[in-house]
Amino acid sequence: MMKNLGIDIGGSFIKFGIVEDNNLIHNTEIPNNAINLSEFELVVNNTIKDLTKRFSPESIGIGFPGTINSSGDIISAPNMTYWESGNIIDVFNKLTDLPVYYQNDAYLAGYAEAKLNEISEFYFVTLGTGIGSVLIKDKVLITTASGSSGELGHIIISFQAKGDDYRTGIFENYFNANEFVLKAKSDLKNFPNSMLRSLDSFSVREISDAVNIGDDLAIINFMEMGKILGIGLSSAANLTGIPIFVIGGGISQVNNLLFETATSEMKKRVIPELKDKVSIIKSKLHNEAGILGAALYAKENMK
Repeated sequence: MMKNLGIDIGGSFIKFGIVEDNNLIHNTEIPNNAINLSEFELVVNNTIKDLTKRFSPESIGIGFPGTINSSGDIISAPNMTYWESGNIIDVFNKLTDLPVYYQNDAYLAGYAEAKLNEISEFYFVTLGTGIGSVLIKDKVLITTASGSSGELGHIIISFQAKGDDYRTGIFENYFNANEFVLKAKSDLKNFPNSMLRSLDSFSVREISDAVNIGDDLAIINFMEMGKILGIGLSSAANLTGIPIFVIGGGISQVNNLLFETATSEMKKRVIPELKDKVSIIKSKLHNEAGILGAALYAKENMK
């Protein structure tokens, strides 16, 4: 059976997966602490060599959190700006002799969902360091001539934000993994009994764990962030008429309070004919959609 290596590059972690016959047979992840391309190459080099030696993949698929042109040049990478002077083909050709195929990370996660999900029409949204999105209709990814499927994370949800560039007031500035933590830290002084006070540092995962045990600070945090999520998703639903959202990415597997709050907010804000159709569904592929999609994309492009 043909094996392919999928790599999902994220701002916090880089995930690797070996896929055989549409099944993920091995996966691992490493922290992404790189601050320049040279450091990035050092971070991923050993893992690529190890997986290549152990599994003999025939190709590598790469999901990248930004915009890439047909030559592999990075046009934009909002959460990893050091890539914006780089070329993804040049970087990976230094690390492997295998054929390399690449696409936007949300596109590839959506590619896996379109291939393996029973739902035929939905928005696939990745929530993590930023927000990625693709629109799927009749199990096919809808894209423009430029290859984009719409940037849900760049919907403008604040007109009071200061600035005038393309990232001013956008959705993912207000909903991202770091914003959960910043809000929680800001509120700690008002919740002396919160379990989060006992931690030297924490992430969305720890906030979710605190929600599980009824921590008041964590519950308020998830309700506030859920409202923001619902506002952004409502705009997408009203624009496209598609009210079903499949959620992937690092934030997708947290306590359901986040998505219940978002769903309630959406039902207030979508146009009347969509109100009873609103649905937020956690991806059945969990946080593996990106590496699955990357490997499947590489496999398809080798044909």
